[in-house]
Amino acid sequence: MIADVGREVSKNLAMAIPPVRNWRLMRSRSGTVEGGDDGFLERYACQATRHLRTIVPTIRGLHIVEIGPGDYLTSGLALLAAGAASYTALDRFPGPYESEEGKRWYRALQVAWPRLMPDTPWPADLDASRFPEAYGDRVTTLRDAVENVSLSRRYDVVCSYQVGEHVSDIRAFAAINATLLAPGGVGAHRVDMAAHPPWNAYPDPFLFLRFPNWLWQLMGSERGTSNRYRHHEFCEAFRAAGLTVESAIEPYRDEHLAAARLPARFRAMPRESLRVAAATYVLRRP
Repeated sequence: MIADVGREVSKNLAMAIPPVRNWRLMRSRSGTVEGGDDGFLERYACQATRHLRTIVPTIRGLHIVEIGPGDYLTSGLALLAAGAASYTALDRFPGPYESEEGKRWYRALQVAWPRLMPDTPWPADLDASRFPEAYGDRVTTLRDAVENVSLSRRYDVVCSYQVGEHVSDIRAFAAINATLLAPGGVGAHRVDMAAHPPWNAYPDPFLFLRFPNWLWQLMGSERGTSNRYRHHEFCEAFRAAGLTVESAIEPYRDEHLAAARLPARFRAMPRESLRVAAATYVLRRP
């Protein structure tokens, strides 16, 4: 464990150096997609479309903003293919969206679309090889942290997947949902509250909660490491922002929790909240 702590501290300090940070941001975090990689495409392209279809009557005609889409705009391309009127990407660490590797992802999605979404024909006016630069009327990319963003535009949907656990201020995250959503709009967020690498390789699923906050910050403050906020705190933040909240939780399989070994902040929390490994939130603005 000491070796992992040392490596995490070193990586965090390196990310504070601008040339290193810029180099790291230009490297793919999603891997390389090849023809037939439907599993990768399901995860990085289709997740938002499939989830939103379960909570809104139709995606057609919706104006959607996604927080933290990742390396490439594959989820945005899928949403437009499913009929969305516009797609806005908001990311503190934007990827090389127009790179050749990005184009490989976009072309692979268009080729695989009949297999992945057989009930939805690919639009004739959407060409993956010219995405996103040819679609400036429908695609907007914003480089900013969600805690700092200021927009006057309103959207039908605000969504994120595996992002909420990385924001530094969940009250600001909740507030931006309330600010960006049009009346009657829907927020959709999946938050992975379990251990991230390297801590997910240890037998104790709660090891990452046992570090004192000063050390946790030293290991990840420059890297967007897990913020360690728990389920009840997200619910409280969303309600404080004036949103209604529906949630579906995924509990840890191993529910053994030696609470006495946790820092005071976590010891004071409800045990059922600590045992939530992931949660999906559906928010509605009255």
